[in-house]
Amino acid sequence: MSKAEILAGLILITFVVSSQAKVFHDTPRNLLKKRVGRFNHLTRLPPPPFVPRYDEHQAAYVKAHNNLRRKVGVPPLTWDANLTAAAYSWAQQRKVDCNYRHHSPGKYGENLFWMQYSEFTPAFVVHRWFNEQQFFDHTKNVCRCHPEKDGCECGHYLNVIWKTTTKVGCSGSVYCDNQKGVFVVCSYDPAGNIKGMNPLNPVA
Repeated sequence: MSKAEILAGLILITFVVSSQAKVFHDTPRNLLKKRVGRFNHLTRLPPPPFVPRYDEHQAAYVKAHNNLRRKVGVPPLTWDANLTAAAYSWAQQRKVDCNYRHHSPGKYGENLFWMQYSEFTPAFVVHRWFNEQQFFDHTKNVCRCHPEKDGCECGHYLNVIWKTTTKVGCSGSVYCDNQKGVFVVCSYDPAGNIKGMNPLNPVA
């Protein structure tokens, strides 16, 4: 065996022995201070502010609305960043209790949707609102539900198809605290859903 091979073997043995050696501290283990990583403080920073963008998800909500508005013969909606920001803000405020019966005090029309742990598309959400059409009497322009309640109401449908509404913006899916489900808000401008008025041809 050459001198080089002997030297390499000694170095390897020294490394293995030293790697198995234990480190002893004068301070008891339970009193040692926990090391803080260089970038751990970054995790304490607040999340960046929400910036509304017309992405694929927002486009899907607009398309779903307009497909259904076309069915009843009213003009299409366009996406609006301010409405999206308002919808997202309210969804964030409601994520604590996930109360989909509590509407915002804002000036916009508003639809709320809640579902617990089930995958859904924007089209599914808007269709659920549109399906309230079955409860609305277009001859008398009144809702057949007395009183309106879960499973029998008309307001979501009216917000979707109100003729003079021109813009929409939706929050996207916001997860509620404590695993209470998923929340979606859509805001509309100008607001409609005025009792007694024809939603397909509202006149003052």
